[in-house]
Amino acid sequence: MSGLPSAPPAFDASADSRADLGPDVATAVGLFLLEGVFLFVVFAKWFLSGVSFDPAEDPEPDRLGGYLVVTGAVGLFAVLAGVAAGRMRAVVTLWTQVLMAILVVVAVLGGLEYEEREDRRSQPTPAPAWTGPAGCRSGGDSHECASTGG
Repeated sequence: MSGLPSAPPAFDASADSRADLGPDVATAVGLFLLEGVFLFVVFAKWFLSGVSFDPAEDPEPDRLGGYLVVTGAVGLFAVLAGVAAGRMRAVVTLWTQVLMAILVVVAVLGGLEYEEREDRRSQPTPAPAWTGPAGCRSGGDSHECASTGG
């Protein structure tokens, strides 16, 4: 023929081809462990922010907001990895990434609920409203108090 190298065969996405099971499982386990270790480090750092070995000190843990943003980023990574796995027909990786994304959503929603509950608990209770007649608060016997009965 012409002596030019032929182009590599194009990937036929419509074919019912699945990714090899060995690399699929290895990728699934590797990504799940990597994300799990990363989330463990993030939440351990938050937990340790409220720990002190000084008995006189009463530390309060950091606010959870920044840690939840990082957790959400891990969830976004899991979604993107799941989309890529779905396009490559890596079924095991796809399902483990879907599971990780669900776990991250539950963790973020739980963290938001925890933070809201802590905010409500730390706010002082409002003083009861006084519904009696308003007395004279001027401190004297001036004509200002004549209209209030005080």
